Amino acid sequence: MSKSVTKYLTILIVTILSHHVASAQKTYDNQKILISLDSVNFPSVNLGEVVIKSSREKRPLRKLPISTSLVPTQQIEQEQVTGITDLTTRIPNLYMPSYGSKLTSPIYIRGIGSRINDPAVGLYVDYVPHFDKSSFDFEFYDIERVEILRGPQGTLYGRNNMGGLIHVFTQSPENAEGIEGTIELGNYGLQTFNFKVNQPVREKTDIQLSGQYRHRDGFLKNEYSGKMADQTDAYNGRFRLVQRWTDNFHSDLIVSYENSDQSGYPYAIINDHENLQEVNYNEPSGYQQDLFTSGLVNSWNRGNLSLRSVTSAQYIDDAQMIDQDFTPTSQFFVTQQRIKTILSQEFTATIEKEDLETVIGAFAFSNQLDKDVRIELGEDKTRIGYKTYDQSTRGIAAFTQTTISNFITRNLSFTSGLRVDWENSDQDYYYEMRRDGNVTPVSESDSELKFSQALPRLTFDYQLYPQVNIYGSLTKGYKTGGFNSTFERPEDQTFEAEQSWNYEAGMKTGWLFNLLRLSFSGFYIDWKNQQIYQPVPDGSGSMLTNAGRSVSRGLESELIIRPNKTFETTINLGHTRATFEEYQKNDSVNLAGNFLPYAPKLTLYVGQYIDIPINSKILDKAGVNINYRGTGKLYWNEENSASQDYYGILNASATLSRKNIYFTIWAKNITDTDYHVFRFGALGNNYAQSGVPAIWGVRIRVLLQQ
Repeated sequence: MSKSVTKYLTILIVTILSHHVASAQKTYDNQKILISLDSVNFPSVNLGEVVIKSSREKRPLRKLPISTSLVPTQQIEQEQVTGITDLTTRIPNLYMPSYGSKLTSPIYIRGIGSRINDPAVGLYVDYVPHFDKSSFDFEFYDIERVEILRGPQGTLYGRNNMGGLIHVFTQSPENAEGIEGTIELGNYGLQTFNFKVNQPVREKTDIQLSGQYRHRDGFLKNEYSGKMADQTDAYNGRFRLVQRWTDNFHSDLIVSYENSDQSGYPYAIINDHENLQEVNYNEPSGYQQDLFTSGLVNSWNRGNLSLRSVTSAQYIDDAQMIDQDFTPTSQFFVTQQRIKTILSQEFTATIEKEDLETVIGAFAFSNQLDKDVRIELGEDKTRIGYKTYDQSTRGIAAFTQTTISNFITRNLSFTSGLRVDWENSDQDYYYEMRRDGNVTPVSESDSELKFSQALPRLTFDYQLYPQVNIYGSLTKGYKTGGFNSTFERPEDQTFEAEQSWNYEAGMKTGWLFNLLRLSFSGFYIDWKNQQIYQPVPDGSGSMLTNAGRSVSRGLESELIIRPNKTFETTINLGHTRATFEEYQKNDSVNLAGNFLPYAPKLTLYVGQYIDIPINSKILDKAGVNINYRGTGKLYWNEENSASQDYYGILNASATLSRKNIYFTIWAKNITDTDYHVFRFGALGNNYAQSGVPAIWGVRIRVLLQQ
């Protein structure tokens, strides 16, 4: 970050803090009243006792000994959060680069992530796990909240939640009868239409039906074809049935479908002088996906016992077409088709007694992948390679976690958890080349991998004062190994599991009569056998290999201030220093000391919301949101030869409302900052993808209450 940028941001933050602390003090001194949480009237959550739904511990946020973030409905709407990518730098130390399509949508938290293959950060939607990264970048609509738990969550959530967990909750039809419709238009051809119907069928049954269509022309044109290289169309539908069988037994069935069709890929050559050329390739490319997800959540509560069953199924049918040399010449053109079916079942029981809370659970899943790849080589395309993959992965787990309150002494809590995972994966692989009618087998294999791991967690937290809680934790993180889709040598077909030990300490506080909430934490991650992305030697694909040892350490803080009903300020800051400690890439290259790719050194978010009541015949109130997001320097490769310097994005929105009609005008990247969201090397060239330019839109939302 440049000194001038640091100076101005420091002035901005200090000014906001000074204004709000003074305003809070003035409110208390002049009015001589004790401000209660109700009078503070936060627009989305009660800061004193908000409960993180993702945590299976029934403890309020301020007492939960985990580094957590919550983005509620109002902020999602005010900031035009249309997908998980919009949470990049909004959340401390969270980064989600754009790879030109939804097929590869990795997420990095504290430097931990995976560019290809299975993710290292977990995603759940309404308690349903999403195991494949191609399902991560789904379209947001009717979202109630997004919760982010940083650090390993394997004890309770299991498979590959090594970096953390993101849990998205959609809006429930309970107690929300009515019809809602939204129309949104913007530059670069943005069109969004969605609707929602909440209808009670009987006294104890509620049904929701919702849908959305979103179109964007794209931001970058392919000079070769004259068409946009990143046009997107997405259709979504969701059906939800909530049944309250008794006062203690509750069922929630959610079925969703998304069809997306993307042009791709907006990559252009970047030369040695860091000048990015125009997107220019000859083969029509893109990604098409059908994503079907269903989940049934049954909950039963009675006295001190709570039971939950989550049954889920996900079906992904997609096709990728990619000009893999990204030039006007025909060198590599790849077509990939996949069908993936994922089934899972989880049972959990929570037992609460005085000073004791125990969670016990079991989990099982099945993941079936069928993939066909066609590789066309050369200008004449007479050499064609065919690859087929039949891969099956199955796993079971048992887990438990117990929290003892007033442990040894009053206000001290101790938590111990353990999860044991067993996983089996097998792959049938066949590769052949065809030329002039001749078929030449290249390689084939029938391989099996087995993994097992015990994941412990130990945590101490102490209620220092009624509004001050400090904690420390030790947690083991783990991500299974697997099969590479592309490889040239037999030894590169598989890669090993990676694991880490995570040390974290933090504090959560509420000050000035709960008008201000501050949380901060520090972490140290000792990481072994890190799975590293590598291009295969001929440049026609990518694979994972294992590094020796890495370390990630850093700090995170979140500050929310609301001195009155008008102003709310949020400041989130994250710092990560993730480096290779041991990494002998080959006989002549030692990368120890280099920074890990895709780990920004800094993430910064400063947001100001102003709620203005207007008692007139035309308007009821107005709301203004202004936010700044900063992304620190990051490296695109482990050699640290390509990087993106610090950049900041300024966004704003204003909403006017009258009864049940809401009109919003918004803008993102107002200053039209130029930056790159992805960069890589292949076939002797370096390529980069430009970030989203200045965009704006208007939205009208109408609520019809019955």
